[in-house]
Amino acid sequence: MTIAMQATAYNIPQPGNPKMRLRDEGLTETDRKYAVGMHLLSLISFLLSGGLLTVLGPLVLWLIRKDRSPFDDDHGREVINFGISFMLWGLLAGISIFVGIGFILLPALWIVVIVNNIRGAIAAGNGEYFRYPMTIRFLS
Repeated sequence: MTIAMQATAYNIPQPGNPKMRLRDEGLTETDRKYAVGMHLLSLISFLLSGGLLTVLGPLVLWLIRKDRSPFDDDHGREVINFGISFMLWGLLAGISIFVGIGFILLPALWIVVIVNNIRGAIAAGNGEYFRYPMTIRFLS
Protein backbone atom coordinates (compact mmCIF):
# COMPACT_ATOMS: atom_id res chain seq x y z
CA MET A 1 0.00 0.00 0.00
CA THR A 2 1.51 3.34 -0.99
CA ILE A 3 1.58 6.39 1.22
CA ALA A 4 -0.97 8.14 -1.00
CA MET A 5 -3.35 5.19 -0.60
CA GLN A 6 -2.80 5.09 3.16
CA ALA A 7 -3.62 8.78 3.54
CA THR A 8 -7.29 8.04 2.86
CA ALA A 9 -7.42 5.84 5.98
CA TYR A 10 -6.47 8.72 8.27
CA ASN A 11 -8.53 11.43 9.83
CA ILE A 12 -6.59 14.45 8.62
CA PRO A 13 -6.34 17.12 11.35
CA GLN A 14 -8.56 20.11 10.65
CA PRO A 15 -7.33 23.70 11.16
CA GLY A 16 -10.01 24.23 13.81
CA ASN A 17 -8.91 21.15 15.78
CA PRO A 18 -5.09 21.18 16.13
CA LYS A 19 -5.10 18.56 18.90
CA MET A 20 -6.44 15.86 16.59
CA ARG A 21 -3.64 13.48 15.52
CA LEU A 22 -3.26 11.40 12.41
CA ARG A 23 -5.07 8.15 13.05
CA ASP A 24 -5.09 4.90 11.13
CA GLU A 25 -8.48 3.23 11.44
CA GLY A 26 -7.45 0.12 9.50
CA LEU A 27 -4.85 -1.15 11.96
CA THR A 28 -4.81 -4.67 13.25
CA GLU A 29 -4.58 -5.31 16.97
CA THR A 30 -1.10 -6.78 16.38
CA ASP A 31 0.13 -3.52 14.82
CA ARG A 32 -1.06 -1.54 17.82
CA LYS A 33 0.39 -3.99 20.34
CA TYR A 34 3.83 -3.92 18.74
CA ALA A 35 3.82 -0.12 18.57
CA VAL A 36 2.76 0.14 22.24
CA GLY A 37 5.42 -2.44 23.09
CA MET A 38 8.14 -0.35 21.47
CA HIS A 39 7.26 2.69 23.58
CA LEU A 40 6.92 0.72 26.81
CA LEU A 41 10.07 -1.30 26.17
CA SER A 42 11.92 1.98 25.70
CA LEU A 43 10.54 3.21 29.03
CA ILE A 44 11.44 -0.02 30.86
CA SER A 45 14.93 -0.05 29.33
CA PHE A 46 15.37 3.58 30.35
CA LEU A 47 14.30 2.96 33.94
CA LEU A 48 16.45 -0.17 34.32
CA SER A 49 19.60 1.12 32.65
CA GLY A 50 19.50 4.81 33.47
CA GLY A 51 19.21 5.65 29.80
CA LEU A 52 22.09 3.65 28.33
CA LEU A 53 19.99 0.86 26.78
CA THR A 54 16.93 2.92 25.87
CA VAL A 55 17.26 2.09 22.18
CA LEU A 56 18.06 -1.62 22.37
CA GLY A 57 14.62 -3.12 23.09
CA PRO A 58 12.67 -0.96 20.62
CA LEU A 59 15.34 -1.59 17.98
CA VAL A 60 14.73 -5.34 18.12
CA LEU A 61 10.93 -4.92 17.82
CA TRP A 62 11.32 -2.37 15.04
CA LEU A 63 13.61 -4.66 13.04
CA ILE A 64 11.01 -7.43 13.34
CA ARG A 65 8.01 -5.29 12.34
CA LYS A 66 9.31 -2.49 10.07
CA ASP A 67 8.57 -4.31 6.80
CA ARG A 68 5.20 -5.67 7.92
CA SER A 69 3.46 -2.52 9.08
CA PRO A 70 3.98 1.15 8.11
CA PHE A 71 2.45 2.09 11.48
CA ASP A 72 4.99 0.01 13.43
CA ASP A 73 7.78 1.28 11.17
CA ASP A 74 6.85 4.89 11.96
CA HIS A 75 6.55 4.32 15.70
CA GLY A 76 9.77 2.30 15.79
CA ARG A 77 11.76 4.99 14.00
CA GLU A 78 10.30 7.62 16.29
CA VAL A 79 11.17 5.69 19.48
CA ILE A 80 14.72 4.99 18.26
CA ASN A 81 15.26 8.61 17.20
CA PHE A 82 14.04 9.76 20.60
CA GLY A 83 16.30 7.27 22.41
CA ILE A 84 19.39 8.39 20.49
CA SER A 85 18.45 12.05 20.97
CA PHE A 86 17.90 11.45 24.68
CA MET A 87 21.37 9.91 25.00
CA LEU A 88 22.90 12.99 23.35
CA TRP A 89 20.86 15.38 25.51
CA GLY A 90 21.80 13.33 28.59
CA LEU A 91 25.48 13.53 27.69
CA LEU A 92 25.24 17.30 27.33
CA ALA A 93 23.32 17.59 30.60
CA GLY A 94 25.89 15.34 32.31
CA ILE A 95 28.72 17.55 31.10
CA SER A 96 26.84 20.63 32.24
CA ILE A 97 26.94 19.32 35.82
CA PHE A 98 30.41 20.84 36.01
CA VAL A 99 28.91 24.31 35.58
CA GLY A 100 26.03 23.58 37.96
CA ILE A 101 23.06 23.61 35.59
CA GLY A 102 23.22 19.85 34.97
CA PHE A 103 21.68 19.20 38.39
CA ILE A 104 18.49 20.79 37.04
CA LEU A 105 18.72 19.51 33.45
CA LEU A 106 19.17 15.79 34.20
CA PRO A 107 16.04 15.38 36.37
CA ALA A 108 14.04 17.48 33.89
CA LEU A 109 15.26 15.27 31.06
CA TRP A 110 14.23 12.14 32.97
CA ILE A 111 10.73 13.55 33.44
CA VAL A 112 10.49 14.39 29.72
CA VAL A 113 11.49 10.84 28.79
CA ILE A 114 9.08 9.12 31.17
CA VAL A 115 6.09 11.33 30.34
CA ASN A 116 6.61 11.16 26.58
CA ASN A 117 7.15 7.40 26.47
CA ILE A 118 3.80 7.02 28.23
CA ARG A 119 2.17 9.52 25.83
CA GLY A 120 3.62 7.61 22.86
CA ALA A 121 2.30 4.29 24.16
CA ILE A 122 -1.18 5.77 24.66
CA ALA A 123 -1.16 7.25 21.16
CA ALA A 124 -0.02 3.93 19.65
CA GLY A 125 -2.75 2.10 21.52
CA ASN A 126 -5.31 4.49 20.05
CA GLY A 127 -3.94 3.95 16.53
CA GLU A 128 -2.51 7.47 16.37
CA TYR A 129 0.83 8.58 15.05
CA PHE A 130 3.07 10.31 17.60
CA ARG A 131 6.07 12.65 17.48
CA TYR A 132 8.39 13.06 20.44
CA PRO A 133 9.57 16.57 21.33
CA MET A 134 13.27 17.45 21.34
CA THR A 135 14.01 14.67 18.85
CA ILE A 136 16.67 14.72 16.17
CA ARG A 137 15.48 12.68 13.17
CA PHE A 138 18.40 10.28 12.58
CA LEU A 139 16.17 7.69 10.89
CA SER A 140 13.79 9.27 8.42
